[in-house]
Amino acid sequence: MPNSNEPRLVLAVRAWREVRLAYEMSNVDAVETQLKLRIDKVTTPPSIGQPNPATQFEVVALPSNAPIPNGLTIESDDFRKMLVFGLVMTGGPKAAKALAAAVEPAFGADASIGADLAVSPSQNAGHFWSHWCPDEAGYGLVGDRAMALRTIRAEQPPLAAAGLPGPGRVNVVFVDTGLPLALLPPGDDVFKGWPVLEDPLDSKGPVRLPGKPLTGHGEMVALNARGVIDAVAPIPAPKLQLLDCPVIPDGITRLPVFLNSVIAALFSVWSTILWSRVQEEVTGQPRTGWVVCNAWGVFDPSLESPEVPYADNPAHPVAIALKFIEALGVDIVFAAGNCGQFCPNARCHPDYTGPGRSINGANALAEVLTVGAVRNDRLWLGYSGQGPGIAGMTHDKPDLCAPSQFESDGHAAPNTGTSAACGLAAGAVALLRTRWPSAEVSPAILRGILREKAAQPYGPTGWQDRTGHGILDVAATVDRLKVVAPQE
Repeated sequence: MPNSNEPRLVLAVRAWREVRLAYEMSNVDAVETQLKLRIDKVTTPPSIGQPNPATQFEVVALPSNAPIPNGLTIESDDFRKMLVFGLVMTGGPKAAKALAAAVEPAFGADASIGADLAVSPSQNAGHFWSHWCPDEAGYGLVGDRAMALRTIRAEQPPLAAAGLPGPGRVNVVFVDTGLPLALLPPGDDVFKGWPVLEDPLDSKGPVRLPGKPLTGHGEMVALNARGVIDAVAPIPAPKLQLLDCPVIPDGITRLPVFLNSVIAALFSVWSTILWSRVQEEVTGQPRTGWVVCNAWGVFDPSLESPEVPYADNPAHPVAIALKFIEALGVDIVFAAGNCGQFCPNARCHPDYTGPGRSINGANALAEVLTVGAVRNDRLWLGYSGQGPGIAGMTHDKPDLCAPSQFESDGHAAPNTGTSAACGLAAGAVALLRTRWPSAEVSPAILRGILREKAAQPYGPTGWQDRTGHGILDVAATVDRLKVVAPQE
């Protein structure tokens, strides 16, 4: 068994025939041999008779072996174009550094390596007029979802008059703890989302299936996203579909689940969207819009390997997977996390709490829309992750804010944390995509317009470390899009 103190890394590479066959047979020894053969070709031991430090690792997880989703006719080679490996560096930090240097020469420019960490869903756990913590009042909620929609100016009359929802089809993917079947496309043999391995260290073990949530967190996020669209006009399936990627664990009872599961799931989402794009070209169908909602974050990156870190590494495999997805014209929305300085979640490590530290890793990438949280009366919530983004990542994070801490609507629990805000923002993006597809307005341009039209609740205009560019303003964004991409 590997020493638990040895660096634990995650490696993602574009598959070749031999490694794919060994991987799909869950033959860990053969997988390890294939990886080391390629590394040996581009590296040399420090001296004769000495082991090659770059190959001093053990493969301990094959998370890409989750089954092909039900309802898709995609071939295995297309579904598993990229393979993810969980590694333990038996040679210690020096071996980790040597392997990191060998990855691109051995496996190509698409390959990436980084620290592997446990992940958890974003959940809410001195008095200042400029912020508020829920425990400062006997009742920690303000208003309901209808009020939240008014706060972000996502109300029916002006948006319907602007032609929303439009005619386009949109899929919204929730990378979360799972969604209930009632929110997913109906039917026994219909694509509902992506199965994931329950334990990434056991590639032959149980599988988490779409429609079987671990907690109600994903449902809360998805109901907020759906609520934005339904407030304007309900869109019948298959024009709008919510899809389940149930890879995030229950943060209390299911730890540790390692980051390699999330990376494998993201590459599965990428391969599915890539395949669907090809099918649309072959059949001549209009391109479907895709929005990926991520209401999760790593609360404690302090155990990451410093040789190939996660928190400040824009080339980490999770970052590469998200960049692959965004390049297909997909909008990615992330919660800013709940490690703000005034009332952080109890799981937040002190070194990753407050300004300049609390928004890190995937949540701080340029390719994602990072969403903080305010109350319905526009007062900033003191647990919301604060910018700037951690050094080495995107500085101006969060991008904007949306409401949280409001009453539930058809859900057992209240809407709390930056997760609730993330769901509202993802729903707003999905609504916009029904009229303005990514072929006309790229994800990068749409993020820019959303930032430009956000409204600061107080203080000067422009970016601020608590609220980003301000509170999401859907109506103002629509007005701008009508100028940028006018339609007949």
